[in-house]
Amino acid sequence: MKKKDKLIHNAASKYILGENINIEIKGNKQELEQLSELLDISKQLFHSLQDNKTSLQEIMSLVEYKKKLADSFYQTSGIKWKL
Repeated sequence: MKKKDKLIHNAASKYILGENINIEIKGNKQELEQLSELLDISKQLFHSLQDNKTSLQEIMSLVEYKKKLADSFYQTSGIKWKL
């Protein structure tokens, strides 16, 4: 994994867990928008997995959407989403 990939994944994992992060990520508009969506859906999925009230169908829907976003992000940025 490239150094920038590790930095993004490290910051992303902290964001998903709700920790404070202070990082500036540069990229073109499309990459940044896709990353933002991917971060949000990953965080939503993480919290849904911890919520006993979330149905399996809801979780599977989030997983499928996250996979689609991750594929799109990879096509745009060349970064394979690991989270």
